[in-house]
Amino acid sequence: MLVTKTHQVTFKKSGITIEVAEDEYILEKAEEAGMDLPYDCRSGTCTTCMQRCLEGEVDQDLAFAISDEELKEGYRLICIGSPLSDVTLDA
Repeated sequence: MLVTKTHQVTFKKSGITIEVAEDEYILEKAEEAGMDLPYDCRSGTCTTCMQRCLEGEVDQDLAFAISDEELKEGYRLICIGSPLSDVTLDA
């Protein structure tokens, strides 16, 4: 049986830390924890949920709307983003 790794996702401004597995989306788990974060499409085709990743790595293969420049600046789409390590977001 394959066990999916979980990671700590910390929202710096709100001071909240949640556990998110590598096969789960950060936005969904944040909502389950009672957080109210902006989103619209939930499919990586807009940038409403975009958050700056200060530390760690986020997998977001389905992120179509984010530009190369935004990626270089550390922005990630958390509606389709899953943590690959412990992550700190500027939210």
